[in-house]
Amino acid sequence: MNSWTGFFTLIEREAYRFGRLASQTIIPPVIMTTLFVLIFGYSLGEGIRQISGFSYIHYILPGLAGMAVINNAYSNSSTSLFMARMDRSIETMIVAPIPAFKVVAAFVIGGLVRGLTVGSLTLLIATMLTKLPFAHVGLTLLYLVAIAVIFSSLGIISALWAEDWDHLAVMTNFVITPSIYLGGVFYSIHMLPGVWHRISYFNPIFYLIDGFRFAILGVSDVNPACSAAVILGVATVTLATAIYLFRIGYKLIV
Repeated sequence: MNSWTGFFTLIEREAYRFGRLASQTIIPPVIMTTLFVLIFGYSLGEGIRQISGFSYIHYILPGLAGMAVINNAYSNSSTSLFMARMDRSIETMIVAPIPAFKVVAAFVIGGLVRGLTVGSLTLLIATMLTKLPFAHVGLTLLYLVAIAVIFSSLGIISALWAEDWDHLAVMTNFVITPSIYLGGVFYSIHMLPGVWHRISYFNPIFYLIDGFRFAILGVSDVNPACSAAVILGVATVTLATAIYLFRIGYKLIV
């Protein structure tokens, strides 16, 4: 089997996997984001002053879309690879003449497609509900891709490290979710008191959300170049780590 044939087959497998379960993988996060818009934007948001010149609903929408991309990209690659380890179908991928980086790339692209699908639908609904402006359309797409790549790669790393489903939940519940909610999705870090304001600068997800907000609204809490540098660095490290772990066979066989 040609390595490219195997590569595209793996991508097709990943796309088919979440597409076949769209009622579980695509529709629920879109509904959840819509509820966030209705509850936080139109209910609570009415009592909150403008932030950086935008209404509260417009200000939080980039963060909500970024959060949807993060959760879905991570969930897709982590669950897919972990299930492959558990049912031992990963052995077929190992013995096939496909380089490690192509196998990892296929998992990452699967998470990327799911993340982009959910993120794009979220932004489409947001635009219809609130007339969301787009300051930099091309940059918005680049940030969507970068965020999806980072968390697809992190999902692979987590799936290799995990020994049971509880381990995957640890990463989601105790690392990713708290970092998202402390990453400026629902507020500007300039609204935080001193110590929490400073702590926010050590949260990588803050730079993802802030950069994404700049791409859509044209406003940010830190220099956009700083956010872009952090995102590029994190994407490089997570993807390289995922490829390295897969190449050395780290815990591939349970």
